[in-house]
Amino acid sequence: MPACTIHSFFTEGEFYHSVQPRLGMRYKLPGNWALKASYASMAQYINLLTSEALSLPTDLWVPSTGQIQPQSSWQGAIGAAKTLWKDYELSIEGYYKEMNHVLSYKPGVSFILDPVSSSDWQDKITQGRGWSYGAEFLFQKKFGRTTGWVAYTLSWNNRQFDEINKGKVFPFKYDRRHDISVVLSHDLSERWSFSGAWIYGTGNAYSIPDTYYPVPQGYPGIYGGFNVYGDKNNYRMSDYHRLDISFKRTKKKQWGETYWIFGAYNTYSRMNPFFVTLQEDYRGRQLKEVAILPVIPYFSWGFKF
Repeated sequence: MPACTIHSFFTEGEFYHSVQPRLGMRYKLPGNWALKASYASMAQYINLLTSEALSLPTDLWVPSTGQIQPQSSWQGAIGAAKTLWKDYELSIEGYYKEMNHVLSYKPGVSFILDPVSSSDWQDKITQGRGWSYGAEFLFQKKFGRTTGWVAYTLSWNNRQFDEINKGKVFPFKYDRRHDISVVLSHDLSERWSFSGAWIYGTGNAYSIPDTYYPVPQGYPGIYGGFNVYGDKNNYRMSDYHRLDISFKRTKKKQWGETYWIFGAYNTYSRMNPFFVTLQEDYRGRQLKEVAILPVIPYFSWGFKF
């Protein structure tokens, strides 16, 4: 099914416009097989700016300006799906996405450590290219008392900037090589149901210094030392995984139904890292992953009419 939209954006004397065609196709084959393919071209005038330094996550959304060009991309995908035993479906899909004018901080600057007021924020940013590609696998049960799915994604997400990493390609912060989700729902009775979800993902990419040169105390005008960085995003956090479970009790009423939900987020209290810091102690400089969300139980009540 083809479609096309035209977008325009005017700012600071610059008039940006884009034609964004989209095409999707699905073809049924014998034996409950189906082939599918899609293509989409997109543009974006509000841009994601991500910090990859050792600090609290500081993802920002900044507008396109006369100096900052809008991001654009195109993506193609092709896949196949097959229905198994009526209730089950298996699908496999590969995709490739190319991005232009993606944003990043220039080396050594950020909005947090180098305040916006000190200079024009646009001078702290550089633009480059990006690529994302991979394959997705899904096995799903759609009907019956027990439903759910198992999904796995193998992907790469890279960036290239002339002013960063000596112009060499490097993995993006959210380059997640492996992504797995297992979801299960089961009706225990007419009133009670159970659901659970297990999620796993490769850790985010960060840059850490290869070498640190301390400066002797009392050296005029300089405190601490110097960090020397090697390749961009040369370190990864620990892998992310957690299990969420919940039980739902439903009671029918003449006017509708009420329900209680009891559950827990991160049931086995996996201390997934939120950010990374460098700390100094008697052993020298140590890398520490900081987690903030242990197991969190919850309950809720609601109604429908």
